[in-house]
Amino acid sequence: MSVLRRFIAGATCPECGALDKIVRVQDGDSLWMECVACDMRKDLDAEPAPAPAPPEGGEGGGGSPVVWKSGK
Repeated sequence: MSVLRRFIAGATCPECGALDKIVRVQDGDSLWMECVACDMRKDLDAEPAPAPAPPEGGEGGGGSPVVWKSGK
C-alpha cells in the first residue's frame, strides 16, 4: 500500500504557527499529521485523553441549558 498525503486547508501548526502547512499522512494502518515547515509530527492513532469529570455540587451548570430571551 502506498503512503497517502493530504494537506489540511486552513490548519495552523501547533508548534510553529505556520498556516496551510499541515499534512495528514496515512501509511497502511498508521495515521499521523506533520508540518512541512518545521517537521513537527503528531500521531493520530493514539487514544484521545479522557474528558475531565464535571464538578460535583451546585456549580458547573449541571441542570437545564440556559435560554436567553430578548426584551421585545
